[in-house]
Amino acid sequence: MTTPEARAEPERSILKRLRGYPQSLAGRLTLVLSLGMAVSALLALQASDALRDHMFAKQQVEAALNSAIDMAGRYERAPDVTAAALSRGLVLGAHAAEAGMRMTAPEPTLSRLLGERLHRPAQVMPLTSAQCFAHFSRYRPAAGMTTDPLPDCWLIHYADAAGAERSYVVDLLPDRALHQPPVGPPYLELIIVAGALLGLLAARLATAPLRRMERAAHQFSLVGDFEPIPVKGPSEVRTAIETLNLAQQRVREGLRERTQILASVTHDLQTPLTRLRLRLEQVDDEDLRDRLVADLQITQQMVRDGLDLARSSELREPWSVIDIDSLLSSTAEDAAEFGHRVAFTQGGGMQARVKPNALTRVLGNLVDNALKYGGSADLSCRRDVGGDLVIAVADRGPGLPEAELVLAFQPFRRLSSSKGNGSGIGLAIAQAQAGTFGAALNLKNREGGGLVAEIRLPASAVLAGS
Repeated sequence: MTTPEARAEPERSILKRLRGYPQSLAGRLTLVLSLGMAVSALLALQASDALRDHMFAKQQVEAALNSAIDMAGRYERAPDVTAAALSRGLVLGAHAAEAGMRMTAPEPTLSRLLGERLHRPAQVMPLTSAQCFAHFSRYRPAAGMTTDPLPDCWLIHYADAAGAERSYVVDLLPDRALHQPPVGPPYLELIIVAGALLGLLAARLATAPLRRMERAAHQFSLVGDFEPIPVKGPSEVRTAIETLNLAQQRVREGLRERTQILASVTHDLQTPLTRLRLRLEQVDDEDLRDRLVADLQITQQMVRDGLDLARSSELREPWSVIDIDSLLSSTAEDAAEFGHRVAFTQGGGMQARVKPNALTRVLGNLVDNALKYGGSADLSCRRDVGGDLVIAVADRGPGLPEAELVLAFQPFRRLSSSKGNGSGIGLAIAQAQAGTFGAALNLKNREGGGLVAEIRLPASAVLAGS
């Protein structure tokens, strides 16, 4: 049965990843790409809208010039009929100039263009729709209609070939999108959402090889297991992966060579140490012989411990999923059979992916230390807020000064609470063994006296109990 804390763990994990995402390369790529694509799309739309306005303005001018020339041609052919048609509003796109319209501010460019088409001087003055259709303001619009769709217009004035002054108004093409925003709902939202999705996809594709490299490097730094990363992706990424694979292989070969050298040295030392032991047995002075033999035994033990330390990081044991409570319970029962005070006090109902023999050896070293310095050991496990599984071995011994808690893992270092003739390498071996399955080992003083050794397994290695 899962606990509320275990059920809340996925939510905490998701929140933790979301908080860290903006600081990651993928998060920054997503932000840059999504904002860049959204801004680019908005700028493109603005440019497209500006171009459309420019082209429409040219069409308006061309259409108005054509209308003005057409009306001039009509005046040339049938001036009276044309004037009557304009006054009665029978010409679509043109109408007679009202009495109040005066050519007060002609537009030079438009006037020049029209004059070139008519082959005589002409004046053009742009007017607003309110000026063009002033008569509409005298009457109420039709039901539900307004005068907003009415177009702007030009007031045209020129003298024809007969010297008659002609004035009339030509309408401009109306811009149907004049009152529409260039970018608005739902286009703006679609641009932002599409930019964000494309940014996420691009960032994920770009950082996928880096994530593989990160996982491989992290795994190698924890357990030393060398598994070549598949070489695929862009050329720069393939080169980086090949370099990382080569570096991991060389480090692995260096560790293996170091272990082989130490094993050879240890093996070669056995023969002279054995001969030395035989010769020491021939010493007549019994007290001197006993002291010399004891020193020789310490030397032999240090040699063996040194080899164990070198081999501890070279463990090639396969991974397995085990029940942590069962392991702790069996460890406590095995120690109790030999008369030791070891108790399993708290379980977590969790399973974990570890290297069982390495974890068993770590527990054994920690229990031995607890019995040596505290006379008893309490075994427990729990899951912390971050999701990591913490296995604790606690004693009621003298503890350690705060300054020595980190130094305790250094090989061959004798601490202030050290007893007997130990080599001071047990915790170093335990730490190296814990590293082979990705765990971290640390010490802290226990409330009420004593020491607590904690084996911390990452949340990724922890499985919910059955």
